Amino acid sequence: MAISNHERIGKALHLLCQGLYPYVERQMLTVNKDWLKVAISNLPEHQTSKRNVEDILREDVSALLIMMSKQWESVFKKKLGHAERSLVGELIEVRNKWAHQTRLSTDDTYRALDSITRLLKAVSAPQIDTVEKHKQEVLRILSQEQTRQETRSVSAEETRIREKLVELLEKLPFQNACLLNLALTHRSYFYENPREVRDDNERLEFLGDAVLNFICADFLYNLDSEINEGDLTRLRSKLVDEEQLAKFAKILDLGKWMRLGRGAIADKEYTNSLLLSNTFEAMVGGYFLDSGIEAVRAFLEPLFTDAIKELGTSQSDTNSSLLLDPKNELQQWVQLNSGTNLLPKYVTVQAGGESHAPEFLSEVFVGKQKYGEGKGRSKKDAEKSAAKDALVKLKKLGMI
Repeated sequence: MAISNHERIGKALHLLCQGLYPYVERQMLTVNKDWLKVAISNLPEHQTSKRNVEDILREDVSALLIMMSKQWESVFKKKLGHAERSLVGELIEVRNKWAHQTRLSTDDTYRALDSITRLLKAVSAPQIDTVEKHKQEVLRILSQEQTRQETRSVSAEETRIREKLVELLEKLPFQNACLLNLALTHRSYFYENPREVRDDNERLEFLGDAVLNFICADFLYNLDSEINEGDLTRLRSKLVDEEQLAKFAKILDLGKWMRLGRGAIADKEYTNSLLLSNTFEAMVGGYFLDSGIEAVRAFLEPLFTDAIKELGTSQSDTNSSLLLDPKNELQQWVQLNSGTNLLPKYVTVQAGGESHAPEFLSEVFVGKQKYGEGKGRSKKDAEKSAAKDALVKLKKLGMI
């Protein structure tokens, strides 16, 4: 037999009371052995004048939550965080609405059960399993309601999202803005808003991780034929690690756009490097599905190029000399600015010198156009000199 939202919340509040009381008692005893006297001072007189305070606390979740709120700084802050404090305040309000017979929608019921579950989890209460079953049942009902009642068209939803994400879409032109919105949706938001969203970004994160690694590997492979496998692997690791991806996310200001649950927002998770990194991966996965591999490549390679320059100026190891090589810099410029798939080609011949000390002349071309020339005691040095000459000329023309 189906039960009403009011009845379901009542059952969950009762379970919350059962789960909270032992925890509250333990924490209060660490501060004051005569903690029930402290509890009396925290509760309204009309509650304690006719009943034993211990009975009140065991049976009335409102009394427990109020005491937790009033004793937060001196007792509960030591074990619980800001998110749990927010949950306590929210559940006091939920209990008051329930007590005053306020009409509660299925959405309201799910949010209340989710908050109760979170608080029970924070205090490691066994009642969490029963409340979780209620929550899953409400989620099933919500899904049915959504299927029956959803009236907004895809085009209307797309328009709304585009208006909201207009700044981000200027940096990353998704054709399907709904896919970008999904890439920004953390599981905490999905759990709290099951009627609004149908999924979170974790599958896109999985896909984006693979796309990032592939494009980064291809980028580095074509960067310089003299970089060995070990250095390629180390460079790729640096370009796609948590710290670097979080930097990319900050360039796009993703923290501003991420959709997070209330607890995650309260904990300022939008500044968390891991969460920023994961969201960036999800966004790359979404962009791959939306616009294809070449669009993602065009978006990522300038980021990789700037990151490599930063790595090159901040490191003194062997990678540094590779990253600052003029041949690498010229190749990066050509890839970003030539509008073709051509790469610099070097034509190098011996131009003089003795057999024991030859001199080489190298000319660098992109397609049929000559960009620069240079000399050196080896082919390698001559090619670097030619690349350096090309870069100097490009800078004089204001093209770099």
